[in-house]
Amino acid sequence: MKCPLCNKKMASKKEKYHYTESGLDNVFLYTRIYKCECGETIVDIPNIYGLNELIAQIIVKKSAMLKGKEIRFIRKQLHLKATEFASRLGVDKVTVSRWENDEEKIGVANDRLIRMIYTQICQEKCKKVFNIIDMIQSINPVVKKINIVIPQKDMKEAIPCFI
Repeated sequence: MKCPLCNKKMASKKEKYHYTESGLDNVFLYTRIYKCECGETIVDIPNIYGLNELIAQIIVKKSAMLKGKEIRFIRKQLHLKATEFASRLGVDKVTVSRWENDEEKIGVANDRLIRMIYTQICQEKCKKVFNIIDMIQSINPVVKKINIVIPQKDMKEAIPCFI
């Protein structure tokens, strides 16, 4: 690959990339990164829609309570405004804002409801079934951070539902 700035050939290698563009601080991708002598860096992120869908599915399936940034990520993945999301959950949009900004704890019932809503909408759009009932029963009410690490192969194969 040639550098878009200086037109020189860029060196590349597969390495771990901290994917902060997702809005989450715990997502890492194993992907090809191109670097040029001039300082330009290009990260190969194939299938961005499928990748974001894969991240959302990993979040929904995790055993710890959802964090604010994860709630925002799921809402945005569903293409819902805060008012629409709040309406589906039966809460005020201010409550959603407080959850997303980690100003208020979500509670186990609303955590499960967000996961169920996401799963239902995804099933309707993708026409595939996910088994989430057993998984949400085992959610640990303690919020803890987990790293999400996705290899390039999985990024390429992820099928986006929300485009």
